[in-house]
Amino acid sequence: MARTKVSASAGRPPADRSRHFIQYQPSFPRRFPPTLRVNFVEDAVDVWGWPSRGGVVVLRRATAVDFDFLGLDPVDPPPLRDRDQDAEDALCRRLLLLGAKWFDSDERRGFVADLEDDDDYGEQPPPTLMERRWVAVAYPDGRRGPEGGGGVWVAEFDTVMRGLLEEDNPVPENAPQVQLARNMAEKVEILKRMGGKFYSSLEDYERGGGKACLNSWATKTTGEVGPLVKTVYP
Repeated sequence: MARTKVSASAGRPPADRSRHFIQYQPSFPRRFPPTLRVNFVEDAVDVWGWPSRGGVVVLRRATAVDFDFLGLDPVDPPPLRDRDQDAEDALCRRLLLLGAKWFDSDERRGFVADLEDDDDYGEQPPPTLMERRWVAVAYPDGRRGPEGGGGVWVAEFDTVMRGLLEEDNPVPENAPQVQLARNMAEKVEILKRMGGKFYSSLEDYERGGGKACLNSWATKTTGEVGPLVKTVYP
């Protein structure tokens, strides 16, 4: 009968090999760092700003016309924010003039963004009208914006987040046409035909019941549902 060969290690305690392996580390959802400027999301481009007052300013679906208004290079877009806070604040103000949303914090931004796929509010307050609405803005005076004195055109519609709150104000089917504008004059014309409204000034826009943050740099002192959370540049 053939014998079974006994291992030389038989009877010895098992070797400790833990030092030869990398220990498993659980992964957690990655938050965007407080340095992000341009973010590519599927088929859209978002531009972020980090104001000194706190929170985060986000322009969704930025177009080439918007990049021109902001003075950003569409061929070589900046991936990170400006280290100079005064320059960062100046860009934040320009973002707001284009209808960007000013969220209380990156956490609140993430909550509202997730509602596009999941309508569970959890323990968070439901989105405000500012956080809900689809907004597009154009200035007859082009890059000069409100300083040019030519007024502002604003198209503002309710989006579907746990249903429509404003059933008579849904986003129109031709909303993506804004992406086709080659200059601010064409964007003005598209917003006109889309049902946008003209306001002689940012103050006139606020008096008219507008919910976007166009004039928030002059008026905002607190967040939508809580305090403005300040971020630290690492």
